[in-house]
Amino acid sequence: MRNLIQEFGLVTGASGFLGKKHCETVLENGQNLLMIDIKKKELFKFKKTLEKKFPNQIIESYNLDITQAKNIKKIRKEFDKNKYLVTLIINNACIDSKPNTNSKNSYKKILKSWDKEFDVSLKASYLIIENFTDKMKMLKKGKIINIASDLSLIAPNQKIYKNVYNNFKKPITYSIIKHGVIGLTKYYAAELGKYNISCNAISPSGVFNNHNKKFVKNLTGLIPMERMASINDIVELMRFLISGKQNYINGQNIVIDGGRTII
Repeated sequence: MRNLIQEFGLVTGASGFLGKKHCETVLENGQNLLMIDIKKKELFKFKKTLEKKFPNQIIESYNLDITQAKNIKKIRKEFDKNKYLVTLIINNACIDSKPNTNSKNSYKKILKSWDKEFDVSLKASYLIIENFTDKMKMLKKGKIINIASDLSLIAPNQKIYKNVYNNFKKPITYSIIKHGVIGLTKYYAAELGKYNISCNAISPSGVFNNHNKKFVKNLTGLIPMERMASINDIVELMRFLISGKQNYINGQNIVIDGGRTII
């Protein structure tokens, strides 16, 4: 029981739409939780909600910038002091350009946010993995799951935004980053596999979250199953990947898109 109580799942971007579900899935799997997010108010509010729902598990939250190595090292030292052990990492943090009727991803706007977007998704994932896998190696136990997108496989179809969000175009940064997440996943799957640490990616298509009806129609017209992903679709896959029921899937990009990328 001592080891079980001290085992943690770490989730970045923990207070976001998908991040919240990842956190709940970790706790439902019997692990304790380390939540990290830059949004302080939302993070602590969600922590209180989880503490009421899961009163018998340890839930730690940190409001910080994960692109700074010193911040990650600080958390690591605190966990070592408390004898907490991270055996699961879910790299979920990402800056996603949300479409709206007044947005336009211009050349200057993209250049201005380029470094920050890459740092949050790729540099931060690198820092998290490098700082929290040494004990996994010693125990020969651990799982890493990186959140990618169907845009890790295909280019964005800008037509789905037409007549819905005026000047909006999915920025090139998002597409490149999600392709990069797959490269990072394969790299660490090869590097850490000998320690019985798996590293996989999940690539969902758009997950429905009260989207504009015209947008939904445009997008689902590209999907053989004729619907967007539901949050439960993602939850069930995550539950399977972090459970003890499978320990041999490694280096895979698991696409959950209703068949969109096969056409």
